[in-house]
Amino acid sequence: MHGRGKELNEQFAKQAGRMPALYQALMESEQLPLAPMATWKKLGAIYVFFHNGKAEHVGRTRNLQARIRGHLSDSHYSASFAFKQTRRELSLVATYKPQGSRTALFADEGFRTAFRGQSERLRSMTMRFLAIPCPIDQYLLELYATMELGLALDEFDTH
Repeated sequence: MHGRGKELNEQFAKQAGRMPALYQALMESEQLPLAPMATWKKLGAIYVFFHNGKAEHVGRTRNLQARIRGHLSDSHYSASFAFKQTRRELSLVATYKPQGSRTALFADEGFRTAFRGQSERLRSMTMRFLAIPCPIDQYLLELYATMELGLALDEFDTH
């Protein structure tokens, strides 16, 4: 058996112990409109989307500018938050079967209409973000912030 059994890994404990302070810094960052800024290029970060002051989504990225641009696009492949919100709105479960694929769902007029509505709703949101270059800190803070904000953990499921 590797490791120390029941003891928490020292490196993990050290990184996890930093999450409350990083979360506080994230939540104290400036709340901005959802619009890509040129200075965000290649900025690794954690971000939180807010609608009417209520947190709705926590995400992580290696390139904040490209990720926000993707979220705001009209593509059901790039605009993953709007796509997932549309699936939730219509009570559709993620599937890898052809009849439930992104392409099949987007071929349905009702789904496309709901997706456009979610995209418009997203454009009215604001966000906070915190530059986090370390991928381990990004993973831990994304999970920590999601749990602190009481958001659904279903995005951490594998399919």
